[in-house]
Amino acid sequence: MTATVGLLAGAGETTAVRALFGARALTPAEAAALAPALVLLCQRGLGPPLVRLYLRPGVQAVSARGAGRCSVLVSAELVSHVRQGRLTSDQAAAVIAHAAALVQVGAVRSELGIRLWTTPWRFLRGLARAVGATGERLPLVALMWRARFVVGLVALGQGVSAGQPEAAVGGALSGAVVGLSYLVPRSEDSWAARLRAMGDEHVAGAGLAPALADFLLWQSRTAATFERVHSLELAHASTEPASPPVRSTRH
Repeated sequence: MTATVGLLAGAGETTAVRALFGARALTPAEAAALAPALVLLCQRGLGPPLVRLYLRPGVQAVSARGAGRCSVLVSAELVSHVRQGRLTSDQAAAVIAHAAALVQVGAVRSELGIRLWTTPWRFLRGLARAVGATGERLPLVALMWRARFVVGLVALGQGVSAGQPEAAVGGALSGAVVGLSYLVPRSEDSWAARLRAMGDEHVAGAGLAPALADFLLWQSRTAATFERVHSLELAHASTEPASPPVRSTRH
């Protein structure tokens, strides 16, 4: 609890980033590869020293995420794609800018403290997902998971009908667990969508919306991606200065 309170207050951020995410500082070669992107970020007030960049190895996606008050974690894949020329400097800057903007507005200020406090929960969830990945291949197990609300209702009904306080509490807890299995993913998805929209707005304000749109379309071409790209285009258009009116002259 003391460590969590300290992280929420902004203490020990560097140590927490390294311990909780397995991140490390950029090597000189990695920093040189990202130098053109960092120049773009600094020009728009979203780069060092306002934020500190760390490398997060082991992440297979080209991504960047913010954590705490000044930390941005870039994936090793992002650096690799920049080195190989598969990702342009403005696209890399747009991806990093999305994370840096969320850090600067304080949207992920409590990320490190929450991540430390929920370590046991995340461990159990990872274990459950590993077991579930094995069981979901069985049709009966998959059917039972989709119909888990029935299990919750049965447990709640049995606990109430037993007439004993212990059984009622047990039934209520079972129903609550089943209910949380529906509510928690929706809450996480809702929060992720809010962060995504917030970051997109700031990326557009920094003039990097076209680069981010190109990156998204390079990654995937799903309906959700096209909707996000359309929103970026609208945001970019609203931030562009209006063209001066053309005056006609008569001779």
